[in-house]
Amino acid sequence: MKKFHQILPILAVAAGLLPASNAVGTEINLVTGTTINGIAATTFGSFASGTSAGGQNARYELIDTIPAGTGVFQPFLTYQKKGTEEGINTSQLGNGQGVLDDKRVPQWTHDLHLNELGTITRNGVSYYAFELDANETGVGSNNRLLSIDDIRIYTSAGSPFVGAGGTIGNDQQAHAAVAGDTAALGTLRYAQNEPNGIANYVLIDASRATEGSTSGSGSSDMLVLVPTALFAGAGANDFVTFYTLNGSHDDAGDDGSDAGFEEWRALTGTSVPDGGSTLLLLGSVFASLGFFARSRKTAIA
Repeated sequence: MKKFHQILPILAVAAGLLPASNAVGTEINLVTGTTINGIAATTFGSFASGTSAGGQNARYELIDTIPAGTGVFQPFLTYQKKGTEEGINTSQLGNGQGVLDDKRVPQWTHDLHLNELGTITRNGVSYYAFELDANETGVGSNNRLLSIDDIRIYTSAGSPFVGAGGTIGNDQQAHAAVAGDTAALGTLRYAQNEPNGIANYVLIDASRATEGSTSGSGSSDMLVLVPTALFAGAGANDFVTFYTLNGSHDDAGDDGSDAGFEEWRALTGTSVPDGGSTLLLLGSVFASLGFFARSRKTAIA
């Protein structure tokens, strides 16, 4: 159905290197009711290898927050570009259009601090939770699919971006910092892939309808749980820099970005697993910039 991309040109050029080998990787298929590349759909998954240290314990889960429009979703990162897109959260480097493919700076793309993150517990393990609301073409089109090709999370005492004492001031510097995994971004806490790699990826269906939800920005799509243990030693006021890359696994022309913007928010709350695929209504609080998120539906463990 799809074959695997062997290069990631935009990052490779910025870093002056070819990508690391992508011969061994994992696909987490979160597209309900499908089998893709021999991988049956699941409600959650983790990458056994190819991540940063301890990253095999991070979880990717289906989720369906209703509603998930910007007014209630309260994102800290918004980005948009047709095909392959990437975003990184900062209040610096633009008003409206920011660095990389960022949009709506600084209102809905802005700085995030560790003390603004709440935790979710699964089987006694504490996680920080990040929720994606993808805005892709609706039901009936293969373009409803989107690949999540990398997530990298860093912490630093100060902002890594120019304007707040940092050194990153433009797209090229941002690309180089991410591709080279440089100290300019701070301390790496989680990486879905090795630097320049996209072997581990998640496939989502942005139009998946559950209990009457809608496609696009009407409902969210994926929850990423990163163990809080990976943030050991970070200060409560440390900046949290969240980078993501989407749409690189798109040889069939159906898994890239093709519609509106994608949004990420940070969550608090506790899920109640029931062993099935039911989505339970739970309280959620979003503290970034003093705002509080509304109720949400949480995917089952």
